[in-house]
Amino acid sequence: MREMTTDTVTTYLLTNRAFVAPTIGEAMRTLDLGGRRRLLDAGTGAGGGLVALAHAADPDARVLGVDQNADALELAAAYAEREGVADRVETRQADLLDVLAEAARSGAGFDAIWASDVIWPGNFPDPEAAVAALVGALNPGGVLALFSSGYYQATFLPGHSRVQQKLRVASQMNWGIPGDGPTHNERLVHWVLAAGLRGPRVRLMPRAVFPLEDDPTARPYLERVVWPELLDAAREQGREAGMSEEELARAVTLMTPGSDGYALNEPGYHLLHPMLLVTGTLD
Repeated sequence: MREMTTDTVTTYLLTNRAFVAPTIGEAMRTLDLGGRRRLLDAGTGAGGGLVALAHAADPDARVLGVDQNADALELAAAYAEREGVADRVETRQADLLDVLAEAARSGAGFDAIWASDVIWPGNFPDPEAAVAALVGALNPGGVLALFSSGYYQATFLPGHSRVQQKLRVASQMNWGIPGDGPTHNERLVHWVLAAGLRGPRVRLMPRAVFPLEDDPTARPYLERVVWPELLDAAREQGREAGMSEEELARAVTLMTPGSDGYALNEPGYHLLHPMLLVTGTLD
């Protein structure tokens, strides 16, 4: 798999933050954050969840954003400053599991924990254990919210389903995601149930974009995040995922701006992105 440069990571973080922001805002409104004073954004990235938590919580609440990437934390801090919540948030470069273990040991747990696209096998060899660690850092009555942007359920190439299906498989192979089993990235609900949380809920928050001009974040998301990732996966794992030479060439045509068959130039192009929120409460 191709190594991501600092510039590539920054582009991904900022572009993805902009595209997912409306749905994260909607997700925050479904959480009961009133009266919750100590909150954690686990794997904060560019700070989309960090800022959304600060906006959704009471003014006296404090939000800690943890990430191992110093560049990401700089983006998060700058975003919090821009959005007027810098006095309510803290960022920390650290291993998430270390932070959770310290919170559990010290008794200084969290009233709510938000984790967006962070609990998956690419980050944790045992995602179920990582969810258990999140739960172990909750205060009694605390809520855990696991958010998935639904990348592998999205429709990026409507009308080209077979090519997209094989691209999805190639991408999962490129990232080392298993085809199934206990560590598969779609098992958020399984892990919440295994952790023993009360009242687990699943909420589907789909994004549907048509025409693209109605959402100024959609085209940058596709052209700066989705197309580069899928084309890289096609080059690295496309043949292993069952793509023929014709399908590989078609994928390049569909996802190359300016090509005669560029997908976004099709009159009926639309983007479907089914995002998911899984929540549970600690007794």
